[in-house]
Amino acid sequence: MSTTRRDLVVVLVVLVAAGLAAGAEVVRQVRPTVVAASYFPLQPGNHWVYEKQRPSGPTTWEVTVTEAGVSAPQRLYETITGYFSGARQVRVDGDDNVFEWSGEGLHEALWYPLDAPVGTRWDVRLAPIPLASPFPDCVTGSKLLLASRGDTVDVPAGTFGNVVRVDWISPCADAGITSEWFAPGVGLIRRDETTFAGPLSSVLLRADIGSGRLPRAAYATTLGLDAFRYVNNLMPPVGPGATPTARGLLEVRNFTEVPLELTFSGCKSVALEVRDAAGTIVAQGRGDDGGCCTCTSLLQVTVQGGVMVVPFGIQLAGPDSTPLPDGLYSLTATLESLGGDWLRPAARVPLEIASVH
Repeated sequence: MSTTRRDLVVVLVVLVAAGLAAGAEVVRQVRPTVVAASYFPLQPGNHWVYEKQRPSGPTTWEVTVTEAGVSAPQRLYETITGYFSGARQVRVDGDDNVFEWSGEGLHEALWYPLDAPVGTRWDVRLAPIPLASPFPDCVTGSKLLLASRGDTVDVPAGTFGNVVRVDWISPCADAGITSEWFAPGVGLIRRDETTFAGPLSSVLLRADIGSGRLPRAAYATTLGLDAFRYVNNLMPPVGPGATPTARGLLEVRNFTEVPLELTFSGCKSVALEVRDAAGTIVAQGRGDDGGCCTCTSLLQVTVQGGVMVVPFGIQLAGPDSTPLPDGLYSLTATLESLGGDWLRPAARVPLEIASVH
C-alpha cells in the first residue's frame, strides 16, 4: 500500500467539556478519532451534490449510496445511483480499487485503482443495464490514466489536499469525461467533460459522508428543543400544569482553534421569544447557566475548538399562564452577550401547540 493511501482523515466528534481557568470558561474539543480515508467512500447514506456549469446556466446532479446493497458470492456491493447512468453495484477493496459487479458470479469490472502509482493505465467498462439508452454512454471503452496525486483543489464544498487526478480518453469523438479529481475521505470533487457545446466542469457543492457534512462550518449557532409538538392538557379539572414547558439548549460552536471571546454580565444567559404565525410575540422568558446573574461583575467566556451550551426552559403560555391557542409557532433564543445585537448569536426553530380536552 502506498504512502498516499495511508493518508489519514480526521473525523470530528464534538463533545461538551468545561474547565475554569482564571475566571474564564474554556470549552475544548475531545481529541479527534483518526481513521483511514478512502478516495471513494461507499457508506450507505453518503450523498453528494454537484453543480455543472452549462452555457444555459448551472444545473445540479446528485450521487447517492443507498441502503440496498447486493451480496454476490463472497462479496458485498453497495448500490450507487447518479454517478454513471442507472443504479450500479459497486465495492471498494482494502487497496482503494473500485469495482462494479457484472451481475453474474464473480465477474466484475475495474472502475478505478485509486491507490495505484502515478502513470498507471487501464480501460473502463460499465456493466450493461437492461432497457438503458441505446446511445453510447461514452464511458465504456474509455482509457484512463492516474495522472497525479498530491494536488490541492478548491471547490465550493472546500479546499482539499492530497487529491488524485485521473485523466480520460473517451471513445466518443466529441463527448465524454476528460479528467476527474478525488479527495481522501470525500470522493469525487470535480469532473471535467467535453461536449458538442464545449467543455463543462462539475464541482462538489455539498456532501453528507458518514457523520460529516461538507462544506465544514467554522462557526455555528444551533437551537435544540426536547419536542416539536407541545400539548395543552385541558382535561377537567384544569390545573396549574395545563400548559407545557419547552426545554432546550442554545449552542455556540467554534470548530477552529481561533478563540471566540464572549462577555456576559454575571452569568451566561439567553433571551427567549415565542411568536405566533402572524409574527406577534405571545410569550417571553430567559434561561441561564445557574451562575450569579444578579452580579455586576463581567464574565468572560472563551470558546475554542468546541461548544458553549446554555440550557433553558420556557412556559408556552400567554399572560396569567393562559394556554396558547393550537397552531404553529416559532421560538427564538438570543445569547445575552454584551455588545450590539450583531454580537449576540441567535437561532430560531418552529414548534406546534395542540390541546387535549
